[in-house]
Amino acid sequence: MVFITFARGRLIGSSVLIHEAQNPEIFAIVKRQCAALGLPLPLVFVRQDPLVPAAAIGFGEPYSLVLSSEYLEELREDELSFVIGRQLGHIAAGHVRYQSLLSVNGNENALVSLIFGPWLRRCELTCDKVGLICCGSLDAASRAIAILALRGFGRQVDLRSFATQQASIGDDTVLKWGEWLGSEPYATRRIAELTSFAASAQYVRYEEWFLRTEAVAPIPLPLPGSRRLDRGDLAGRGRRILAAAIDVVVLLAASSYFTPRATPRSTKLPPAVIMNGLPNGANVNLGPLSVKIPAEKTAPVATSAPTPVPSASPTPSPQDLINRATARLHDAWNRALLDLFTRSLSFGLVSFLYFTLLIAVVGQSFGMMIAGLRVSALDLRRPSFGQALARGILIGMFHWPIAALSPFTTCWFHDWLTKTRVVAGERLIARVANG
Repeated sequence: MVFITFARGRLIGSSVLIHEAQNPEIFAIVKRQCAALGLPLPLVFVRQDPLVPAAAIGFGEPYSLVLSSEYLEELREDELSFVIGRQLGHIAAGHVRYQSLLSVNGNENALVSLIFGPWLRRCELTCDKVGLICCGSLDAASRAIAILALRGFGRQVDLRSFATQQASIGDDTVLKWGEWLGSEPYATRRIAELTSFAASAQYVRYEEWFLRTEAVAPIPLPLPGSRRLDRGDLAGRGRRILAAAIDVVVLLAASSYFTPRATPRSTKLPPAVIMNGLPNGANVNLGPLSVKIPAEKTAPVATSAPTPVPSASPTPSPQDLINRATARLHDAWNRALLDLFTRSLSFGLVSFLYFTLLIAVVGQSFGMMIAGLRVSALDLRRPSFGQALARGILIGMFHWPIAALSPFTTCWFHDWLTKTRVVAGERLIARVANG
């Protein structure tokens, strides 16, 4: 998460930021489509990337839309509308938060594709449909897919013949392995899916919705310091508990490395165990134990005196048995309390470091990112380092009371003391859009 946040700085420093005065044609396409889709305007960058034509990254508004300069030279306006529209579809569907965790630049490795491939391919097919709605032309969308797959040669391809290649794959499992091991469906399958969708009644409904006239501008993002938070902006209890549960799993895994492990007690045998008449180096088996007599110790010489017969130990009284059981229970209880204290101390230390770092740098924890939440000051500004530090200290010291009281309020103990709140981004955007 921290690395992705720093990556935005690299984009600003090494890519071209698109706006009304810098490549206004691209900016106009993004602005028009954001207005129609009801999205805030993302930051749009153009960089030189021979592998990834377009990608959306980020963990919250404003997201970053990154376009490759090499592919821009190959695409016409309606084809570019398809490419941009499908990336905005990722943002609208909430895919970007999770895809950014799997890949920084949109180019997944083989392991990620193998594990998350089914979900990633389904996301691509879904957003192809959004791109088709945005560009309004099946031919332009199909041509864009061919160009993204084949670069300049894609403009010379007969799209109908190209799409029929999907039929040759059929149900052959071996031929499908290439798709199963990738993060994107075959280009032929994407074109076939779009052709089927364009002929459906669902496409007609979505196109009518997209072409509505009331949307004239993207939804404005609430600016820091422009207003104060109220109760309607706060995240609901269910989503906060979900985010906290995810964070607890992460913290338990991390704190286990800082918890000291008890060393097993060594068993020492009393001197009486060394029996008369045993040679040096002999082994003595005592139940599960095997003891070797040290070589430097010699066994005493046996005398003619008769060996005394040990007397039978007295039978313990009921009171002795009770005292022994009580002592054992007391010892076990003390060990359990010590172990609980040690684990709680370790969990608190890791919680302090975890929340202080992530809130100060990113503005949200891992669980908040999954649930679509973030931490904000009362005036919508990013929390200061002092506020992040105070939140980390309070969570580290009082994580048990906070967990016990969390189901009963949306403003938790540490939120109130540090003058910060956990907010849901879409609630803020909706309230700004509605005035």
